[in-house]
Amino acid sequence: MPHQIPPGRVQTGDVLRGKISGIEDFGVFVDMGGFEGLIDRLEISWNRIEDHSRFLSVGQEVAVLVLNAVTERGPMALSLKALDPDPMREFAREKLGREVSGTVTEIGPIGAFVRVDVDLDADLVGLVLGRRPNGESEPSRKELQVGDDVSVTVLGVNVHKRQISLAVCGEGEGRRG
Repeated sequence: MPHQIPPGRVQTGDVLRGKISGIEDFGVFVDMGGFEGLIDRLEISWNRIEDHSRFLSVGQEVAVLVLNAVTERGPMALSLKALDPDPMREFAREKLGREVSGTVTEIGPIGAFVRVDVDLDADLVGLVLGRRPNGESEPSRKELQVGDDVSVTVLGVNVHKRQISLAVCGEGEGRRG
């Protein structure tokens, strides 16, 4: 499949239709009628997807956003997820400062990771730090365990870094596991 795009035919920011022509671990190739583009695995969905071949198939028609039409070194860069609303932005707008429920997914040296339950088509995980801003111990590493259901307050959201800061709700309120 040639990577050559006729000059002026496609520009960064264009939305195009094409058919998936190949699926690899690193991404998905899309044939757009004479030229090819690549959707990097990180541009397929806002959610973490371990095996994108479970959601996409060769021959499937897709609409994609052109991230970079300059293709001296290979296929143009495409995105599927860029055409969908960013669930992190919606989460920040709706949940910042509010209490949400979630499930502890991992306990690490810096705190507990909690997958928040929200009415969005998203897999959002935030971090409860091991210490509160006032220096008091946060009930993350000693009291919480993987699989616990907890109530947490959304302290902050950094959309660009894809980070959510959480705090366990008051003692006795937060743990339901």
